[in-house]
Amino acid sequence: MKSYKVSSQELRERAVAAVQRGEKRAAVAAMFGISVPTLDRWLRQQRTTGTLALQARGRPRPALTADLLKQLEAQLRARPDATLQQHRAKWEEASGHNLSRASLWRAFDGLGWSRKKRAWEPASATKPPGNCGET
Repeated sequence: MKSYKVSSQELRERAVAAVQRGEKRAAVAAMFGISVPTLDRWLRQQRTTGTLALQARGRPRPALTADLLKQLEAQLRARPDATLQQHRAKWEEASGHNLSRASLWRAFDGLGWSRKKRAWEPASATKPPGNCGET
């Protein structure tokens, strides 16, 4: 079936109007090239909000703004050996914001901070890397 060439808003309005005129939902969905669940969602939105405007989508805002990240980085530099739980408690005490573990880990990652304190090096020079267990 050929796609319907109108704006998304106009498509919603025409489809909902057709159902309100008494046409069957399955027929309207087929006519406009949409699924019945999509049509149901538009009808529910029309009933509950009174509008068919597109809903805002996207990811939630980050828990920490750039300013707060700078404050967190200063805290990390002041107490580099503190545990995650200690950092969470100190952060809540200092700023009044309660961060989840996941948010704090994402912030650590964004700052390039890790719990590892020294650079990795091979355990010994006797076995070349990648040949473990081979003779």
